[in-house]
Amino acid sequence: MNVRLLRITICLLAVTTLYNTVSSQTLYTKGQKQFDLKAYDLSIENFKKELELNPNCNECKYMIAEAYRHQNNSIDAAIWYSQLETADNVPQEYFINYGNVLKKMGQYEKAQVNFAKYQQYDAALGEHLTLSCDYAKVLLAEDERFRISLYKPSSDEADYGVGFFGDEVIFASFRTDFLRDYDRNDGNKINKKGSQLFKAKKGREGKTSNVNYLLPDEKETYNIGAISYAKSKNKCAYTKNNYTHAGMEIFADDQDMHIYIANVAPDGSMIDEEAFEYNEIGYSTGFPTLNYEGKAMYFASNRPGGFGGYDIYVSYFKEGIWSYPENLGERINTEGNEITPFLEEAKLYFASDYHHGMGGFDIFSSEVFQGEWDYPSNLGNGINSPEDDFYPAFDQEANSLYFTSNRLGGRGQHDIYMGVKVVEHEVIVLAPPVTSEPALDPSIPQAINLDELLSDQAKDEVTANPVTLVSNPTTEDNTSILNQKSSDSETRSDIEVKSIEEVQNASTESSSVRSVNISEEMSVPPPAVSLEDINEANNSYGTSFSTVLESMAGIRKVAYGEVITNPNRVYFIQLAALYSSKGTILPFKGLVQYGNIYKTTSPDVTKIKLGYFHDAGQAAQILNQVKDLGFTDAFITQEAMNSAGLELMVSNGQSNVDYGSNYNTGYSTGNQYKVRLAAYEDPIWFDVNRVKDLGMIEQWSKRDWTIFVLSGYSSFEEANGAKIKALNRGFSDAEVVLDRNGILETINSH
Repeated sequence: MNVRLLRITICLLAVTTLYNTVSSQTLYTKGQKQFDLKAYDLSIENFKKELELNPNCNECKYMIAEAYRHQNNSIDAAIWYSQLETADNVPQEYFINYGNVLKKMGQYEKAQVNFAKYQQYDAALGEHLTLSCDYAKVLLAEDERFRISLYKPSSDEADYGVGFFGDEVIFASFRTDFLRDYDRNDGNKINKKGSQLFKAKKGREGKTSNVNYLLPDEKETYNIGAISYAKSKNKCAYTKNNYTHAGMEIFADDQDMHIYIANVAPDGSMIDEEAFEYNEIGYSTGFPTLNYEGKAMYFASNRPGGFGGYDIYVSYFKEGIWSYPENLGERINTEGNEITPFLEEAKLYFASDYHHGMGGFDIFSSEVFQGEWDYPSNLGNGINSPEDDFYPAFDQEANSLYFTSNRLGGRGQHDIYMGVKVVEHEVIVLAPPVTSEPALDPSIPQAINLDELLSDQAKDEVTANPVTLVSNPTTEDNTSILNQKSSDSETRSDIEVKSIEEVQNASTESSSVRSVNISEEMSVPPPAVSLEDINEANNSYGTSFSTVLESMAGIRKVAYGEVITNPNRVYFIQLAALYSSKGTILPFKGLVQYGNIYKTTSPDVTKIKLGYFHDAGQAAQILNQVKDLGFTDAFITQEAMNSAGLELMVSNGQSNVDYGSNYNTGYSTGNQYKVRLAAYEDPIWFDVNRVKDLGMIEQWSKRDWTIFVLSGYSSFEEANGAKIKALNRGFSDAEVVLDRNGILETINSH
């Protein structure tokens, strides 16, 4: 009897084990199939059930984390990824996927740990991602360039992809708070789900109360994404897809999107729809944007022949047909994904998850330079966040950028935001009125009478003359300066008037918030840009170089005897704003005793400035002395000390140089031997201490690079000796150069 019971027990255990094994295989297989079909909620449910039967199933944990990542649920994804941190034999993609999730959460140091581990599989990509975290920290420390606000019509579902039709915003949404008539009349009918197009007013006038459907009930297909209208209003282009999930993750291997082009009815709806002839079966083609006349269309596609993932292409409408799509090239496109382009005149906005940014997708802009698209510029903190930011759409009339983001603080899974551009305005600081008192030594701090600073006379003077020109009757060249047109482009909206006390308090608060200890936060510096890389890039701009003499024409000097590495706010004394001249040095060279003389140049105006000063009181004292010398219209500004926007005309450490008779590009130094050390994409990585005993450090800028140079040598032999020492200290690209009046030329033989 006991033997019989034992046999029965063994049989039952075997059956149970077999059942559990079959059930487990069924659950895992089912979860995998659901994952492949992008039914992530269902796959998560089955993988969790599998874990109840098999708690050691690391594959289940990884698939759950992956499913949450594909749903853009970074927090839950990170929780499940973290359970595998000590596991063996994880997939190599684990490190890059976990790292990307952590980066989107702003956990840059922990992300770097995973990216560093991934370098054993792909050294170049692992290093790129590791350095992108360093760059993200720098971006996060910067001031926001746009004032950001939530677009009020955003819902608690996913809203995305703004287009403009007249004074209306057309956007796509998965919202369910609006019911169509057939939904109301048929309560038994399952409501359709998908993306629809809605319209609302622009800017602050946009409210949920004035949101309406773009398409009538009979035309809605629940599969239309973002739309682009030609400004001429005669044509539109849009994406059709079969998305049902509002999380809207972009997959590099998507096959779901196709572009359609249509004429436009008076109400903005589409008529005479046609499929874009270059939609590719088995690949996605989407995110179109049209130029003014609808004759050029930029779009993104993951079709073969690109650089990787989604690339941006352009097609032109000629003689009634669209041209074969052209890839925009490697400056725009990468081995990652470049999506959601938006064309605003000559500027292209787009999103990328590979160009260095703050997290997932960041928004960038680029313009055509010498017939090619320039290297993209990250729009910075505010527009971009550690999460996904894409679908840029610039409203030129309102000087604002609409974009889509799943950042924290919104209403739904994705929301539409508006960013109003903060003009790099100058804070005009009220300074004491000019007196007949003797000039003060700028090196000695003096007390300031705030009553005088805030006198009505000073307020009226600055308010009435926010932008002024140099007035110096002793300089012949001032005739042309005084005849420059007054500022029409600089209005009161981009100039702020403050007392010195207000500015000092604001500067203290700002610096306490933005302070970043670079040495602690960034322990892995990127390599310097090699000479070959610079020359290759310069050749791509159409500049030819010989092997003996390699010109660095086009670079500009930004600092002498110091290194500018961060955008801290400082004080300048603005001497002139010129509108039809690039400026000469002659009217200002006598002021070099008080500080460096810089210029900043924009398409509309060239500004001449004296500075810079960290202390508002010192700036006010020197302003008095400057006015005593005849520059009565000079005033103090406070702005970011950003080397990318500055050009050094002359330093007070070089007051004995020959300026020449005119100044246009570069500053005149005569011919001098110098040593070019290295070029960096970010000057913060230059180690001053390694070479500060070899000569005077100069900082130059050329496009995307900051170039560091040693100077102060009287002969080639002396410069060459410094070069040899620099080579021994790790600067492998050090070269002797000849400074020919602001043009650096490499000497490969002597």
